[in-house]
Amino acid sequence: MEAHRQPPALCIFDLDGTLVDSLRDIAEAFNECLAVLGLPTHPVDAYRYMVGEGVPKLCQRAIGATHPHLVEPLAELARRRYRERPLRHTRPYAGIDELLRGLRAAGLRLAVLSNKPHVTTQTVVAHFWPDGIFEHVQGCVEEQLRKPHPHYIEHICRRLDVAAEACWMVGDTPTDVAAARNAGVCSVSVTWGFRTRQDLEEAHPDLIVESPEELLRLVRGS
Repeated sequence: MEAHRQPPALCIFDLDGTLVDSLRDIAEAFNECLAVLGLPTHPVDAYRYMVGEGVPKLCQRAIGATHPHLVEPLAELARRRYRERPLRHTRPYAGIDELLRGLRAAGLRLAVLSNKPHVTTQTVVAHFWPDGIFEHVQGCVEEQLRKPHPHYIEHICRRLDVAAEACWMVGDTPTDVAAARNAGVCSVSVTWGFRTRQDLEEAHPDLIVESPEELLRLVRGS
């Protein structure tokens, strides 16, 4: 952990479960598509452990082992359905706006990296932060390069000309921790998102924070 405690120049944020609580919108969109295909739906809370690794993996988990031939049809339906309505219930978590303003005031550069499809990622970020506070917003374009693959983290660092050792990847799942580790950047796990603190501890991030306020204090005091 100590090797990563130098002050960051760049914070890359995961989106779902980190900046915004989008679980209900995701669950409703996918449940509607499951129903169209004649498959069982799931409680909203069950999606906490389905999301985080891209649409295909979410569809596999939602369907289970019973109808593997319906994974791709569900993915096609769900991408379209969710793209049409990603903002019905989604909201930033309490304290996120203050965190982002505080980080910018401290001179940090900010970016977003999500496994959500790229266009929808841009739609959600532009809706809540239209002022360009994020210098780069990246969703998933190529499934084989989604987190935990380091490609997009490395791409953002190169594009913003920031060394890996000066970058923090902030997220709410073990996938974010693995992506940070693979890219050689500091992994910061947040406990207000979709996974429990125990889930995060088992992934061994460099830092765990309980609130946006704590993260801001860490950056200012590091």
